[in-house]
Amino acid sequence: MKKLTRLVLIHWHYFTHEVVSFETLNFLTGKNASGKSTIIDAMQLVLLGDTSGSYFNKAASGKGDRSLKGYLKGELGDDENYGFKYLRNGRFSSYIALEFLDEEKKVFYRRLLL
Repeated sequence: MKKLTRLVLIHWHYFTHEVVSFETLNFLTGKNASGKSTIIDAMQLVLLGDTSGSYFNKAASGKGDRSLKGYLKGELGDDENYGFKYLRNGRFSSYIALEFLDEEKKVFYRRLLL
């Protein structure tokens, strides 16, 4: 069996550089807007490869209203006078990496999305 061991997020929504370690059993808890759905959306993007965003933020709102562009650029919101504001403008690179451990073979596997 392959077990998820780590998640790395670089320039993904509000996360600049974050490493999340997983154990055998995990609970994703936190206050509203603390990044729980953002982490799940990153994992789904890598595992499913669906960039349409139709599943983004389903847990929080029941309908996906976030976009891939918003996650990559770090969307802060819509200023009615000047349009959307972002954490990142200009050139930047984003990465999402998942690391799995094959417990039988004792080998690590990594899935990376750039």
